[in-house]
Amino acid sequence: MMIPKLYILLPVHNRRGITERFVRCLNTQSFTDYHLVLIDDGSSDGTAEMVLEHIPSATVLRGNGDWWWGGSLQQGIDWLKEQKNIGEDLILIINDDVFIEDDFLENGWKLMQGMDGTMLQATIYSEKSKDILDRGMFFDAKNMTFLPAESSEKINCLTTNGLFMVGKNLIAVGDFYPRLLPHYLSDYEFTIRAHRKGIHLLVSPDIKLWWNQETTGFRAFSKQSFLHFMKEYFSKKSALNPFYWSSFVILACPARYLPRHLFRIWKNALKTIFKHARGIIFKGAQ
Repeated sequence: MMIPKLYILLPVHNRRGITERFVRCLNTQSFTDYHLVLIDDGSSDGTAEMVLEHIPSATVLRGNGDWWWGGSLQQGIDWLKEQKNIGEDLILIINDDVFIEDDFLENGWKLMQGMDGTMLQATIYSEKSKDILDRGMFFDAKNMTFLPAESSEKINCLTTNGLFMVGKNLIAVGDFYPRLLPHYLSDYEFTIRAHRKGIHLLVSPDIKLWWNQETTGFRAFSKQSFLHFMKEYFSKKSALNPFYWSSFVILACPARYLPRHLFRIWKNALKTIFKHARGIIFKGAQ
């Protein structure tokens, strides 16, 4: 009987120092029988070369900077599909801007034994405050809200930061949608879809990671000019981009809720655009 492998999918882009700290965490793990798949989306700072110095056995998939999170994970999934018999193997998807203790992989490996129909997420803590940030969410499709799950039975949505799963479940859920959801919301849509396909979503207090919240995206926008604001607001890096929120609700919500949700998204978008336009105009008139 073949012993299952553990594949780690690690998307990165141009933050060598942050990535190096995480790779050092991997090198101190008590569980060492893993294969790192580094998905380097066009880094120009030597990130991939640095990782190979620390972990020479790593596989490196190189992009041109247009994959983003959803596209990077899809590249990793495509690579996994090319490997033979990954159905019983374990897959870990994780960010590079996190700190993990030496027993993280070992604990995840042990917990996943006999949990073929489960996706298991680490409990996520703030690296700065040490407060719990995420131990599973409940997505209310009717009201389009994300709430902390009151119990493990209520979890129907997870992040892909510290997410373990069995290969056959990954394949059963299907691909990401890099064009419709290139970055934000891509992980939520993926895990919501997994839940709807009957895969149990679980967060364990026994596997923990500490996340640096200051290294991701933006929700505040420049006031330099209206054109600059519009470029930021509708960029792939914007967590508030109404196009991607529209894609998300179309993919993740029942059809009966779509008219109301789409109206709400674009009503809020127009209010935001008008607010920033007015602020920039008034500032220029002073």
